Amino acid sequence: MFVAPQAVDNEFWSAPAAPRVDERFAALFVGRAAREKGLAVALRAWRAAALNGTFTVVGDHRSLPADIVAPGALDPSRLRNFYAASDVLVVPSIITRRFIEPWGMVVNEAMNQGAAIIASDAVGAAAGGLVRDGRNGLIVPAGDASALAAALRSLAGDRARCAAMGAAGRADVGGHSLDAWASGFAQALEFSVSKSARTGSVAR
Repeated sequence: MFVAPQAVDNEFWSAPAAPRVDERFAALFVGRAAREKGLAVALRAWRAAALNGTFTVVGDHRSLPADIVAPGALDPSRLRNFYAASDVLVVPSIITRRFIEPWGMVVNEAMNQGAAIIASDAVGAAAGGLVRDGRNGLIVPAGDASALAAALRSLAGDRARCAAMGAAGRADVGGHSLDAWASGFAQALEFSVSKSARTGSVAR
């Protein structure tokens, strides 16, 4: 077995961002307007958590509550600033009949800016081991707004723990580099070609 870890351009996503100006607890959601992304669950959780903080939703979303920060769709450079200004990225994906979150590259992007992660157990980055419960974030059951609210309260109530998780994520995502991704594929291809040469068969 050869591993090609899901990766983003870590150099870009970890570059210095705009200084943070609001020190209140800040949660962030980044994703498209689709049911499987779980935004409805996240909004219910934010309401239930009743925190003195901000919840920002990035993406082409309409009819959001008035107290939600909604900058719309952002280019990567502006999005990087929002990751840097957030304590936690919320990735509340749910499973539907036609969709299971394969990974969630926003996790890699946010980790590069030191944001802790709260992900549902339907998120590939959690199942695949990048998001590690209690180390660089928290994992909650998919679709469980109460559990997500509890996770938000937990990290908002212990900002030092939240920051430590963010720092751990920044370190962990370094192993998910484009070089590591390319190396994994190269090793698999080399093995396949070598095996074909030994057996005289054609790799398919």
